[in-house]
Amino acid sequence: MSVLATIIKPKKFFSVNDEADIKRYKSFLKTHAWGTACCPFILEFPYLTIPDMIRDKLIHKILKVVKHD
Repeated sequence: MSVLATIIKPKKFFSVNDEADIKRYKSFLKTHAWGTACCPFILEFPYLTIPDMIRDKLIHKILKVVKHD
């Protein structure tokens, strides 16, 4: 495996239904760091930070708020 492949990791959209994503965010809240692999999530519009985006998505899920476009 090349050095570049170990540094560049594919990013994904955060899913409130994926336990691994929630576990990763919970770890971030405890340690204030994403770990050696950096943040695995894609920042979505209109959010300015990934932690705020995830927090908002989780709040909407827990409160069962449906966004209407």
